[in-house]
Amino acid sequence: MCAERMIEPALFGIIVQPNSSHCGLPLSAIQIPECCALLGLLRQECIIPASENPTIFVEDAILAIALHPMFVPALKIALKRSHPLYYSLNNCLLKTYVPENCC
Repeated sequence: MCAERMIEPALFGIIVQPNSSHCGLPLSAIQIPECCALLGLLRQECIIPASENPTIFVEDAILAIALHPMFVPALKIALKRSHPLYYSLNNCLLKTYVPENCC
């Protein structure tokens, strides 16, 4: 379906908040709209490609691309899913993990 449309890629990224629905999940668990793709995570100064299927932690930046700018709002909604404030903990129990061989 995407091949029929004109391609005008739009890059997008979000910072994972403590009440994010994605905190603690593998990157592949995120459901994104059609014509969009997850590129990976930016964790501190390390880029972790989506092919490694990293676990998402608070303060990670999730990097994604939409093949057309009109898909960016739907992609933003998918990536910014969060628990209601009254449900979330004050702090996510999953601390940011940086592998020793990173960077």
